Amino acid sequence: MIRHVYCKTSDGRVVPESQCQMETKPLAIHPCGDKNCPAHWLAQDWERCNTTCGRGVKKRLVLCMELTNGKLQTRSDPECGLATKPPEESMCFERPCFKWYTSPWSECTKTCGMGVRMRDVKCYQGTDIVRGCDPLVKPVGRLACDLQPCPTEPPDDSCQDQPGTNCALAIKVNLCGHWYYSKACCRSCRPPHS
Repeated sequence: MIRHVYCKTSDGRVVPESQCQMETKPLAIHPCGDKNCPAHWLAQDWERCNTTCGRGVKKRLVLCMELTNGKLQTRSDPECGLATKPPEESMCFERPCFKWYTSPWSECTKTCGMGVRMRDVKCYQGTDIVRGCDPLVKPVGRLACDLQPCPTEPPDDSCQDQPGTNCALAIKVNLCGHWYYSKACCRSCRPPHS
């Protein structure tokens, strides 16, 4: 015999089961009807999965009961046989969760000095790319990378000052930074070897 069992307020409104005490929940299933029934396992309906997405666990009440003269009485578990007790917990799976996935970082865009490393960051639900992931926990897709300092140009020993250019004056008045004098007076403007 099966009946529906609801959790209700004192004014008769149906509310979620979590607002009632599970220990006092009346049985929804009576396999023997109104007849006498020896001690047997009575498994109630499964509760909801304990997660809204992905894998979770669902539970149910499994009691050892006996029906005598129309009265239902709880018995100890061994009286029903522990080996035959139905499971009280079961794995459950709701829709796939939204989850951020990242590809491996790329190499730095520079071989020396400041550069950038990049990676793909995508939101998946199962195997589908979607838009439901939490932006507050989105992994970064760009990262600065600072490798060893770039080498300066080695001095060119074959460099000679151009004849007719007053390189002594260029050094005196600080013209070595000018593009013309840095080439025309490349030997004179070269910093001294340390």
